[in-house]
Amino acid sequence: MQKKLPDSVDFLKQVERSACFEGAWPVSDFPRLAEVVCSNQGEVTARLKFGTRAGTNCLDGHVQAELELRCERCLEPVKQHIESDFRFGLITSDDEADSLPKEFEPLLAQDYELSLVELVEDEILLSLPIVARHDEECSEILKKHKDDDRVQHDTYKPFAALKDLMS
Repeated sequence: MQKKLPDSVDFLKQVERSACFEGAWPVSDFPRLAEVVCSNQGEVTARLKFGTRAGTNCLDGHVQAELELRCERCLEPVKQHIESDFRFGLITSDDEADSLPKEFEPLLAQDYELSLVELVEDEILLSLPIVARHDEECSEILKKHKDDDRVQHDTYKPFAALKDLMS
């Protein structure tokens, strides 16, 4: 297991320090994520780098996790690799959001600590697939339906009736 990251930090102080955090949290530390996964096993790894880019205080991040989600076809667990890169422009008022370069997503960071756990959890939740499913046909109904389609496709000839009209 990688080094456990702090739950919250003062973002603006971390920019001054050009801090970089690398490590992980257990999946069980994310309460909203726990509602959509089948298992709280595993960890979410993150790399968070604070700094200044193009005259803007920013936070560049990369998060990834192997999560066990529920397959929407068969309702059995399916492992999914989730990965996300993000770049936040740290602002101290809503007015600053309009002047941010397009490459930054605004994040309101004032002179107090903000939760890294919530930030990473948001990014993981946004990166989840709309529909989790196995790569192959995983239910008997789908396998049977695919076989039926194949048989029907082989025997169905839409222009066969035209042959009778020709004679």
